Amino acid sequence: MTENSTEKATGANTPPLRKADGTRILVMAAAAIFILIGLRELRDLLVPIMLAAFLAIISYSITDFLSKRLNFPHWLSVICTLIVDAGVIFAVGTLLRFLAADMKNTLQSEVTLKFQEKYNDFICWLDRWDLGEDARHIFSAPQDYLGMEKIFNVSQAVGTGAVSFMSITTLILVLMTFLLGEAPLFKKNFKNLPNSVQGKQQVFSALKGIQRYLFIKTIASACTGLLAWWLCAAMDVPFAFLWGVVAYVLNYIPTIGSIVAAIPPILLALLLGSLGDTFIIAGGYIAINFMIGNGIEPIFLGKQFGIATSVVLLSVLLWGWVWGTVGMFLAVPISVLIKLALENSGDLYWVAAIIDDNEHPKPDSDVNNH
Repeated sequence: MTENSTEKATGANTPPLRKADGTRILVMAAAAIFILIGLRELRDLLVPIMLAAFLAIISYSITDFLSKRLNFPHWLSVICTLIVDAGVIFAVGTLLRFLAADMKNTLQSEVTLKFQEKYNDFICWLDRWDLGEDARHIFSAPQDYLGMEKIFNVSQAVGTGAVSFMSITTLILVLMTFLLGEAPLFKKNFKNLPNSVQGKQQVFSALKGIQRYLFIKTIASACTGLLAWWLCAAMDVPFAFLWGVVAYVLNYIPTIGSIVAAIPPILLALLLGSLGDTFIIAGGYIAINFMIGNGIEPIFLGKQFGIATSVVLLSVLLWGWVWGTVGMFLAVPISVLIKLALENSGDLYWVAAIIDDNEHPKPDSDVNNH
């Protein structure tokens, strides 16, 4: 066979790369970038709406249970759901104010004295090497960091944040009430759309999966917070209850949240305790996160959404840049909905296949060629 005939045979099996395909990919990438920038600029408007929507998705199971199992009227089921959600959220706001007051009192008493002792020991050790004077210029005494004025400013900032939290929460609850109230209408209209039955089933399956994910994640986060609280209390780390709450909240953020939650208690153990205490705290957090994150959660969740772990981590960083901390919390549900949209798109199905956690079989043509 000649070279020309070989090239023709090879070219016959390999589809040529068209310039239109590359141009279309570049246009779609540019559009995605502009959309993300627009979402970031509109975060103050969109974040409460997204929180209300996801809170409505989570809470709809309560409304549905009251309506179908207990035969409540739909309006009464929505009101009861709203009362439950409002009670939980406002309890969190009250807890924040209580923790701010407790932190203020604790910092004024024992913590400052312990910091001062550690600081004096550190400076004395540096004096042996004639570095104490330079260290005094670089590191101020603990009283400069934990003075009454700064403690008051921190507690006041937390109190102001709690008030802002309450006002935003009220807006979210109002939006959630309307979404829950009209959920049956949305569901009926969606069923009447001229879409394929399979596509509709995928949407309902994704929404139920998000509900199940958030429910199991809440239980896992609660276990993580309780164990972190017990660990810090057993090791006499200040603000043990606060670190338990932080571990509970940040556990909703995949991978990154557990690491960030462990940093403050480890630093406090290093500054106020011994090196052995620090290793115990660090090892305890690693054991807790490994047991729950790599043991309990996969048993109940499994490969629920079929998204690669690296893609989940990248989505946390991306949505954290777009919508801040709220974006990190909502990264997994948003990624699930985006993956669902990509799977039902003819042009972008290949993106969903790449980020899928399950291996896709090769097409028959590729298998035959090889």
